[in-house]
Amino acid sequence: MFAYLQYLFIRGAGFLIRLLPEEMALWLGRQLGRIAYLLDWEHRKVAIENLRIAFAREKSEQEIHAIAKKTFQNLGMMAMEFLRLPKMTGEKFMKDVEIEGVENFEKVRNNEKGVLFLLSHFGNWELMGLLTQGLGSRVMVIAKPIKNKWVDRMITELRGTSGIELVTSAKAGRKIIRALSEKRMVGILVDQRAKRSEGVMVDFFGKMAPTTPALAVLGMRTGAPVLPLFLFRKEKAKYRLVIKDPLELVDTGDVKKDVATNTERITHSLEMMVRQYPDQYFWVHRRWERKRSGRRH
Repeated sequence: MFAYLQYLFIRGAGFLIRLLPEEMALWLGRQLGRIAYLLDWEHRKVAIENLRIAFAREKSEQEIHAIAKKTFQNLGMMAMEFLRLPKMTGEKFMKDVEIEGVENFEKVRNNEKGVLFLLSHFGNWELMGLLTQGLGSRVMVIAKPIKNKWVDRMITELRGTSGIELVTSAKAGRKIIRALSEKRMVGILVDQRAKRSEGVMVDFFGKMAPTTPALAVLGMRTGAPVLPLFLFRKEKAKYRLVIKDPLELVDTGDVKKDVATNTERITHSLEMMVRQYPDQYFWVHRRWERKRSGRRH
């Protein structure tokens, strides 16, 4: 019963938010982010602990708290934009996006083996569908289902309006291989904490983090180029898309070692962007294990 009421609340909120002008909706998102930072002590604590791990030697405690607060504000604005997706089009959105590295996209867009996008919880990852619309491509993205089946269905529908074909992680393998064989583009989120039994341990901000090897394995298995994409907010509704050079994956013949090396290369590409724009990252997720983790010296 509670799950259904939660769904009705979110659906109703989305309807009202779509009635607001964009600037007002984003203002509301920032205010909700500020309130969440003050009241949601659990996620605030997680964000601050993560930032201390990442920047303890580089930033003061005051800077860390300021980054955490801005992270919540960005998440609030992101929520507003996500609920407004049915009102947005790729053509309209692209007018607000400055693109760096479009030549890197052109290098691979017609690749015979398809393309793998390195995606992460950075900036507003939910707007990637609009970007691929604007770039003239439709992308398949792998995502974990949400426990609340009504909310999960609603979110899947909203993501579909942006041009994304969503595939649940439990059934993804064959669909990804088929999509790549059809010269399509597939996005993989690389930065959620993986189960120790399923992930590989790689260095992320100086501390070992259990990480999904899916993108590395797919790149090695199919030969599809791995293209890092990062979309971040410049100011309010204005964005910048950074398209990096395709990553070079190692292939020494030692599959287990190569998977670990390539997963670390993928993770390092994300770390470099997060260091430049730390408030744009999803720090409220426990990226590192609480135990049995080591720091580099």
